[in-house]
Amino acid sequence: IQLVPVIGYFTSSIISEYIVTLRRINLGILPHSTPCHCTETMYSAPKAIVKTLHIVLNILILLSAHSLKSHASVAAKTVLSNGTTSDFSKNDATGKSVLDIALNFVHRMKKNGFEGIELMDILFCGCIVVLGMELLNQIVLRTSGFILKGKTIPVRGKHLDDFSSKDTFFITLNKISTVPFIYAVAKYMYNEPNAPLSISALSFKNTILPIPAFFIIYDFFYTILHWGLHVQAIYAYIHKHHHRQKAPSRGNMDAVNVHPIEFFLGEYNHLFAVYIYTNVLGYEFHALCFLLVLVVGLALTSLNHSRFDSNIVIFGKTIYDSKWHDVHHRIPQSNYGQYINLWDLIFGSFRAYNSNDRVNPMAQLDPLTGKSFEHAKKCAKKD
Repeated sequence: IQLVPVIGYFTSSIISEYIVTLRRINLGILPHSTPCHCTETMYSAPKAIVKTLHIVLNILILLSAHSLKSHASVAAKTVLSNGTTSDFSKNDATGKSVLDIALNFVHRMKKNGFEGIELMDILFCGCIVVLGMELLNQIVLRTSGFILKGKTIPVRGKHLDDFSSKDTFFITLNKISTVPFIYAVAKYMYNEPNAPLSISALSFKNTILPIPAFFIIYDFFYTILHWGLHVQAIYAYIHKHHHRQKAPSRGNMDAVNVHPIEFFLGEYNHLFAVYIYTNVLGYEFHALCFLLVLVVGLALTSLNHSRFDSNIVIFGKTIYDSKWHDVHHRIPQSNYGQYINLWDLIFGSFRAYNSNDRVNPMAQLDPLTGKSFEHAKKCAKKD
């Protein structure tokens, strides 16, 4: 029972999604990218539905295994305590609904805290987290594609048209490692006195006000970390892999195509920023606020690694612009911040986007394949 969800989910969903296909879906809004030969038939929208159902099916496998395991445990305890078998019918084993399992999980959390969490709970929640991130990434990019259809950033650097086996391995590993990160976040928020969990504790002061403070704190440490990864003695071993892509276009897929060490440091910097806010500064940070900053962070990171020209302007001041990170991928010794440019401005590493920089027409991306026209030309010559 323990092996079923592990094999079913991590093999079928993660490995098949990123190692076998590694494709993006073309709905006429987004560029489509595939590691296969350029003459291959495009990955259509119906297959997107199949893929999503495939992942959901594996989540249901987890639920079934979870339910069966829970009932088997109850039956075993009955046998041990009474010395006889119980009336453990087939209906008892399979009659529990998804809602029943979810409520059971919440009840155990309230009663025993994190001590009551089982391996199956972590795996199931991991499925939800990974699926949620993928859906959010697709929603963000497709919504942006619809809203910003005419606003794209021209490709000026060399686009990474095909993923190598190393790219695939790093993407897969980093996606999976999000699960223990979310677990660490949940456990920290559960035990942190300055991190209220109840809905009744929601307030502007602990839910909305901390958001700008979080991004300022996060980007301070991330800017320094990012600068450190560009130090010559370190660069070749960790961060150079990410800069093989000079013109990111795949959203979150290109964003997480980093060395696992870099991904670990960047992810847990989110938790460190909350620690600074709640322990060093001593302010409240509601659990819902953490969910909001993670969602916003994922959205902005995806946009940073897309070709969409998006920005956030407040009171006439641009606080976020996806073109800043595009500049960084072409000119690495600049724009180290992830979300904002405040610390780059202070440290003197900010470089503004120049729309007059030379554009190579052959480097632009084919909207049907998501790859450069130069790549298509090479494919045509091979054919």
